[in-house]
Amino acid sequence: MYVRKFEADTLEEALKSIKLELGPDAIILKTVTNKGIKGAFKKKKYEITAAISEKNIGKKMQVDRVLNDQQKEQFYSAPASHIANVLHKNDKRPNDLLAPSPIGGYGNLGLNKTVKMINPQENDRERDKDTSKKNLRASGLDNFLSAPSSREREEESYNSRQQYQEELPRNVRQFNPQTVNNVQAPPPSVSVQVDEGMQKRIDDLELKLFELGKIVERFDQKEAQGIFSLRVSLRSLNINEKYVQKILRKALFDLKREEQDNPEMTLDYALRDMINSVKVTAPLFSSPEVSGRPVITVLLSEAASGQSSMIFKLGAQKRDSVLIKSEMNLSENQEETFAEKLFGMNVQRAKGIAAIVAETRKAVEQNKSVFIDFRSNVNEFNETKKFIDGLKRSFDNVEVLISLSAIHSELYNRLIHGRYRMLAQGIVLSHLDLCLDFGSLFNLVEDTNGLPYKYFGTGPVIPDDLEVASAERILAGIFQFE
Repeated sequence: MYVRKFEADTLEEALKSIKLELGPDAIILKTVTNKGIKGAFKKKKYEITAAISEKNIGKKMQVDRVLNDQQKEQFYSAPASHIANVLHKNDKRPNDLLAPSPIGGYGNLGLNKTVKMINPQENDRERDKDTSKKNLRASGLDNFLSAPSSREREEESYNSRQQYQEELPRNVRQFNPQTVNNVQAPPPSVSVQVDEGMQKRIDDLELKLFELGKIVERFDQKEAQGIFSLRVSLRSLNINEKYVQKILRKALFDLKREEQDNPEMTLDYALRDMINSVKVTAPLFSSPEVSGRPVITVLLSEAASGQSSMIFKLGAQKRDSVLIKSEMNLSENQEETFAEKLFGMNVQRAKGIAAIVAETRKAVEQNKSVFIDFRSNVNEFNETKKFIDGLKRSFDNVEVLISLSAIHSELYNRLIHGRYRMLAQGIVLSHLDLCLDFGSLFNLVEDTNGLPYKYFGTGPVIPDDLEVASAERILAGIFQFE
């Protein structure tokens, strides 16, 4: 497979160059208009990547040897069907439709050398010299004297066509069997018709060959220093390999060669992309769209994740709100915690889903926002789903947040995230100040199906250690920025 890129100001000029250089059998692989980062400071151009098989480019080169520049331009300005017919050795030769060359030649004989023109007077004076005869013979007659006879040309043409028939698949062979035994004259031209399915398979095979060629070229080329440094850095920070490969492909496409060799420029490019990849949004209770209306926020978890402290921190952000704690073993004399006394929070403890719904309805009727601390269990997932669905049907402005801890493993956080992702609208993260692997926190929300971060908890102090989620906070932890 022979692949080449063509660049021109217009699409017509690019296609004309492809037709002149590769012929009508060329296949368009990719068309790019330099817009965006690459074309912001350049004139608009079209870049077309075209390919042709080795067999077809060989046929074209045989014809190009016969033609001079003027004849070549005239020949390739003809319709593509005629050019393809000539290139594939049908009954017409390229010189049949061209005017004779102004410097002379042998016309339809297809000789690859032109005759040296000699003045008749000089020919008379030097007729007896052996050197002039040798020069004349070497200038163009050598091919003529060694030209095969008509019988040899016919047999050679027939043998080549018979070999071509044997190479074709059985379902596309179309020739008259009666002409096989007739070696006196060449058989009629073979007409090959390929159905759409076979053509699609051919196109797919050529595309795979092109991709393999690109892979081989990549192996042969030395990797840029900045790209290598970026790959090593991201892998050492426990960034997901899928994202590493994606950012490297984007950098190779967007950055110039000298920029790819600069580690600082590749790192800056990766930081800008990583900031856009971290999903963060504001919680519903702080949104201006629900200002003045009660909002129900449910914190959902399975194990100890700092959820009890987080519910007090969130409740302190919303004045005159009600905190509902779901407790299975509820005693009659439950003392108030220090946070309840200090901030004057209205904390209601409920045993069971029915009690939680009743306390929620009472608070909503008083136009108060509600924060629910709900612990689920892997064996009670269906009950949790029914509870969440019931809240959304009974009340407006319900938001479910998954409570995770930064000190838990990435595998566990992914497990909880995947289990309750369809029920929740975001994530609150506790113990961010104790996190040792910020790369796992990046991987959790970088995924296409990942939920956004809402709030970060950074310590035990209520409520000063609560932060609004931001991508800069995650990247600062990954790269150890001050």
